Amino acid sequence: MKTDLHSFGPFVRRFLLEEVVTDRNLSLNTQRSYRDTLRLLFGFLAEHHVAEPAQVMTEQITAALVRDFLAHLESQRGNSVATRNQRLAAIHSIFRFISRQAPELVEHVTSIYAIPPRRADIPTMPYLDKREMDALLATPDRHQSQGRRDYAMLLFLYNTGARASEAAAVMVGDLTLDASLSVRLLGKGRKTRICPLWSHTAKVLRDILAHASTGQRMLRSSSTSAASPLPATVSTLWLCAPSRRLP
Repeated sequence: MKTDLHSFGPFVRRFLLEEVVTDRNLSLNTQRSYRDTLRLLFGFLAEHHVAEPAQVMTEQITAALVRDFLAHLESQRGNSVATRNQRLAAIHSIFRFISRQAPELVEHVTSIYAIPPRRADIPTMPYLDKREMDALLATPDRHQSQGRRDYAMLLFLYNTGARASEAAAVMVGDLTLDASLSVRLLGKGRKTRICPLWSHTAKVLRDILAHASTGQRMLRSSSTSAASPLPATVSTLWLCAPSRRLP
């Protein structure tokens, strides 16, 4: 008895447009991660198996092929184990979706879902001690408007421990700079947390945001109408930190 094959393309379309966006309302970063994984997988199939995206059948994507794809990411693209595991998680997600749409493919999906993530070594997190942090905060020229802004941003990151991307997303309306000093941060997975601010941090922010509106980004420079990037020193904050364990 001949078994009809299942085209992979329609599953991909429904997964990206319906499952990821409409049904699960996943974050934009997660949507892009899933899309990029599938783009890389299609590229791998085209290069190594002479199969264009429109011609790929779901049954062609076997557990052995997925393992070859993951090995390709590490050996040819130089991806880390963490990135390899992220791509595998995306593949697991789409095949879990496929198993719900086509129950006859459950056995096929199970073989792919059985591929485990690889264990990755977690590097020791570097840090700056108080003396080094004070030296970093002393770097901006606070006699200049840009220097005062850079100092405020470095102090904000030091105070809150926020990621650079989280700081870049903070709106003036997210700051409470009066009685209860705090900031609302939007982190990974669109999770929100409230972080207290030191009185000195609040004072510095009040000074540079004196004429800012609540709908304006905190990082908007007072001297320009466009949002300015983070201080250059932020990008080297962890690169210059000594590698040692927290005391």
